[in-house]
Order: sequence, then C-alpha cells, then structure tokens
Amino acid sequence: MPNKISQKNVISGEGTLCNNPIKIVPPPQGVEFGKYCAIAPNLKIMGINHDYNYPAVQYTFYNEMFNTDHPIDHGSNIYSKGKIIIGNDVWIGEDVFILSGVTIGDGCCIGSRSVITKDLPPYTICVGQPCKPVKNRYNKEIIDFLLKLQWWNWDKEKIKINKKFFMTNLNTIKNVNELEKIIC
Repeated sequence: MPNKISQKNVISGEGTLCNNPIKIVPPPQGVEFGKYCAIAPNLKIMGINHDYNYPAVQYTFYNEMFNTDHPIDHGSNIYSKGKIIIGNDVWIGEDVFILSGVTIGDGCCIGSRSVITKDLPPYTICVGQPCKPVKNRYNKEIIDFLLKLQWWNWDKEKIKINKKFFMTNLNTIKNVNELEKIIC
C-alpha cells in the first residue's frame, strides 16, 4: 500500500504517495514534493555528496588520521548543488536516482532506472542515464492549459465535481476549448 513521505527536511504535498522502500538523503536546502505525485519503489534521492576537491574523499579518513571532520563538514559547506524540487502530478518509476539541485516540472513522467542530474521540463516523458526528455505528454496548447489550470490546487470537492475532466484522454482533445467546456 502506498505511503505518505515523512522525513526531516522533506516536504511532501497533499496526495503524494510512494511505494516503499525509498531512501532520501536531503541536501541542507531540502527536498520538496508537489501534490498528487506517484512514486514507485526504490526511489533514491542523494542531496549531498563527497567533495572531490580535497586530497582524500573519505570522510572517516580525516577523523582517523587527524582527529577532525572532513574540511567540507564545517558549517553549511556540505557538498550539494542545492534544493531538489519535484513538481505536482509527477510520476517517478521504479529504481530512479535523483541528485541535488534539480527541478522536475509539473506533470513529468520519469521512466524506471533513470538518473536525474539536470532539470526536467513540465509534462514530458523522461528516461535514461542521464535522464532526458524523449517526448511531451500532450501538445503544447494542452500543456500550457494544464500549467495555467493547476488542478492540483483545487479543493477535493472541485476535483470530485470535475470527474469528466479527469476521465478524459487528453491526447484525444483537438483544442483546449473542448476542455474548458467540461470543467466546472
């Protein structure tokens, strides 16, 4: 059964569920999941990393040899490229690995075993190592409409009365006027 994400320095939006196990090592800036995301098992988020700018990369080496922390451990100098932002209505496939400093756009779908090292645009289907967009989920007009609509910010009652919208295959829609007519 899917679970909610609950961890220090990680914000999870309403309705976002994951299938365990997941492993999140957040960067100091945090990890933010949007609303209504679906996350398959074995997601790994690595928000910090070893700093390869020093002669030794192993953190325990500095403690054992010099009785001190690795130079990067002092203060907020943890090696990270920054906050990780996962948009709303994002689907993340099994065994995905996400590195620090990336933003995954709203509506993005990420294929299994992808390694995300750079930002991914909204409403794209993305795969690979490194992960890259391979196609858009919908045409540009529909994508723009959905980004403006932001249905994930609707209250639950509005979502429920718009069942017809949620049951519509958006790739069969010729133009957004058709969608506008079915949204209450």
